[in-house]
Amino acid sequence: MRLAKTKRAELIRRFLLNAVTADNTQLIHDAVETFNVSRQAIHGHLTALVNMGYLIAEGKTRARTYRLGSHRTQCDVFQLEGLQEGDVYSRNFKFIFSGLPDRLEDICHYGFTEMLNNAIDHSCGKTVRIDVERTDQEIEIRILDDGEGIFNHIARMMNLIDPRESILELSKGKLTTDPENHSGQGIFFTSRVFDAFYIYSADLIFTHNDGDTEDFLLHNENIHTGTQVYMRIALDSEKNLKTVFDDFTGNEDEDFAFNTTIVPVKLALYEGERLVSRSQAKRILCRVERFKTVLLDFRGVDYIGQAFADEVFRVFANRNPQISLIPTNANDQISQMIQSVKSS
Repeated sequence: MRLAKTKRAELIRRFLLNAVTADNTQLIHDAVETFNVSRQAIHGHLTALVNMGYLIAEGKTRARTYRLGSHRTQCDVFQLEGLQEGDVYSRNFKFIFSGLPDRLEDICHYGFTEMLNNAIDHSCGKTVRIDVERTDQEIEIRILDDGEGIFNHIARMMNLIDPRESILELSKGKLTTDPENHSGQGIFFTSRVFDAFYIYSADLIFTHNDGDTEDFLLHNENIHTGTQVYMRIALDSEKNLKTVFDDFTGNEDEDFAFNTTIVPVKLALYEGERLVSRSQAKRILCRVERFKTVLLDFRGVDYIGQAFADEVFRVFANRNPQISLIPTNANDQISQMIQSVKSS
């Protein structure tokens, strides 16, 4: 969100906000000297920032001080080479999240650093732009890099035929193109701790929103170069990282491993297709041997063929008895087909 209608006014107000953030007690004097304007003009900008919720004024006119209000924004562009996500968070953006309940600050810190680290390590880009805005209702985080695009990158590294397959793999979790340095859990858990989560790249969108048990593949009319990640969470959210982690990790005997996943079967269903073939089944089952419990979510799927069902619930199940395959949200036809191949 822009702070002012003109570029100069926006620069002045950004200067004042940065000065308040840095506890500069001479901010009015410094702003007058920097921009060669009157004290009255600077007071006008401060009043505007108070009215918009960016600042809170305390004290009388001659001894007035300012502190950050509930409305906070920050936008910066960084060179990716040598960038450290933790330093960026603490040095440039931590003030936006100060004062939040610990569980919310933990979520924002986790999502911010995980998604920025992905841009640093995997985007193959040169720059990244980060926009964060906090209002009295919610926090929005946008991270945009100028790399090759996440879906194309995954497809290239995993030899996938179609970039859309990248979204199906992302939805399962434990996906990384650099297993020595990354666990592949960042996107999976980040998408579930925020109220809204979107990844835009090329003409594809990966999304997971609060209340949804599944992830979605959408097509975008606008072509996005690089990768854009958008995250939003309400300030009254009761979410916390531990609860989300606990939903998908084992107990103490299992070393609290990330061993449960949800596979949105619909993501393997491309336009005009029906789930009938063993090759489609193998697409669904790719990498699920890394989990102990696999929830196959059939929401949005109205039919599966005998070969598809047989490959999943008889062939794969018999070869991998240590994995629990649990169909969810299946209609009567799908349930009957699953039962038929299990009993054959």
